[in-house]
Amino acid sequence: MSLRDQKEFLSQIHPFELLDERQMDKCIKHMDIAYYPKDEILITPERIPEHFFIIIKGIVHEYNENEEILVDFHQQDSFDANSLIYGKTKNNFKVYEDLICYEIEKIAFLELIEENEGFKNFFLNNLVNKLQTLKEKKYTSELSSFMIARVADTVLHPPCIVEEGTKLIDAIEKSMEFHTSTIIVKKQNGEFGIITDSLLKVKVLLQGRDLNIHVEDIAIFPLLAVNQDDYLFDAFSLLIKKNIKRVGVVDNDCQMVGILEQIDVLSHFANHTYVVDSKIKNAKTIEELKEASSEFINTIKTLNAKGVKVNHISNLIGQLNTKVYKKLYKFIVPKELQKDACFIVMGSEGRNEQIMKTDQDNALVVKDGVDVEQYRPYMQQMTESLIDFGYPPCPGNIMVSNPFWCKTVSEYKSETKKWIENPDMQNYMDLAIFFDAFAVAGDKELLINLKDDLFNKLHDKDVFMAYFAKATLTFDTPSTVANFMTKSHNIDIKKTGVFPVVQGIRSLALRERIRETRTTNRIRILEQKKILESQMANELLEAFDVLNTLRLKAHLQKAQDNVKINNEVDTHKLGKIERDLLKDSFKIVNDFKKFITYTFKIDKIS
Repeated sequence: MSLRDQKEFLSQIHPFELLDERQMDKCIKHMDIAYYPKDEILITPERIPEHFFIIIKGIVHEYNENEEILVDFHQQDSFDANSLIYGKTKNNFKVYEDLICYEIEKIAFLELIEENEGFKNFFLNNLVNKLQTLKEKKYTSELSSFMIARVADTVLHPPCIVEEGTKLIDAIEKSMEFHTSTIIVKKQNGEFGIITDSLLKVKVLLQGRDLNIHVEDIAIFPLLAVNQDDYLFDAFSLLIKKNIKRVGVVDNDCQMVGILEQIDVLSHFANHTYVVDSKIKNAKTIEELKEASSEFINTIKTLNAKGVKVNHISNLIGQLNTKVYKKLYKFIVPKELQKDACFIVMGSEGRNEQIMKTDQDNALVVKDGVDVEQYRPYMQQMTESLIDFGYPPCPGNIMVSNPFWCKTVSEYKSETKKWIENPDMQNYMDLAIFFDAFAVAGDKELLINLKDDLFNKLHDKDVFMAYFAKATLTFDTPSTVANFMTKSHNIDIKKTGVFPVVQGIRSLALRERIRETRTTNRIRILEQKKILESQMANELLEAFDVLNTLRLKAHLQKAQDNVKINNEVDTHKLGKIERDLLKDSFKIVNDFKKFITYTFKIDKIS
């Protein structure tokens, strides 16, 4: 292989592309090609290497002290920086398929680490940072203002702030000096409120009130605010969720530094998400609502193409879905019946983690003393309309048109009691789906009541919780690249990776009486409660993002090919970085499974 070929080969392997010309020359000068036959032992705790290995061809397995395979290294993989940096290892490295590799001398490798900060950081970072680095390299060409822009990066309008006790006429005069129609009112306790033009019309002009009234008499408290260091996309999601046109912007000391206007955010992103939101809001018929929801797929494609994180996409699409359900509920259910029931979404929809329209999981909770039968024809229409909108029917018939999922509060309480006292696989599944329920329309207190009742029933039910958590282990998660780079080359990424994280975190959340439904938010709450160590929480968040990103990519490809969407990923179509990301994510999932097994003492039950 020529010098030019060697440079080209190395430049394709992260983090060697970070080396400058002189450092790359130094690397190649101290690099040789070596061959090792199958079963050759390369590294052991007693035999620390003098070289850093980069595989040209072949496979190497890394084993722990129990002779379990931890990692398998393939073409363009490298190892073992830790042995060289720290001078020790607990594991064994053995050739599985005849190996041809580059060997970089230890002294030269360590010198490069000291000379190049980016090179050094990659090898000294923990697994979370490595995952982040690999993702950044994978998606650098796709990054846009969507992905990286902070609130402070866009237009912020100077805040016109007046103290409580200020006369309204004086506040209006000050707002004219600021060339703004927005007045921020600050109370003595530091709380902020807001007065807008529309508020002046409704609360002053139409009511004929005197302009000498105090500003706090008409201001709306509190003013919703974001931090200037928050992602702009998160601020955009808040505007969409709350149906508002502006938010306050504060610094880390909670001081008001500006006003973020919806129009400026839209100009920054220049996408049609807000157009879709407006179509939902302005829909006057079910047909118009259907048309608005049909544009979700284009929104998803646009956001994904711009490099938006899958967590942000699911959050935004979840907000839009909620608005569709709420509006459809109002269209279909007579007004006099709406207040006596609560329409809920469950499962991935309840967790706000369903991006593509895969299937429905919904139900209706009816207030005790109200006749459920009068709701049934409307719930049938809800299901049929959602199917017409493109939300496929649930294969397990977990839909509001099914009488089992349309009943009173007391009937649901009887059902949850049966799930807990007579557990079987179906009951575990029903409980898991129900626990993720999120209220989207009607009286939300009905669902809150049911969840309170569920938490109380599970008090001191350690054995039940162990069986509930055991579902985390239902599907095998590949431990090595060889396990998922199979001949069939299709792997169900939901079963192998996403589900174990969701179910394990759901089990912990149920035990800890956590009401939050989103998996990522549950992880952060569990970290705050010291149930998860920060390192594990961060690793799970990174792995969950990788798994869902690959899943969404596969979904979009199937949608483009006009084939039925499922959770299979073709591993032979993964690039090296994606393969590395998947490999490291599966390692995190397997470690989490061990944690769940230990935490719930699953090995003590049959």
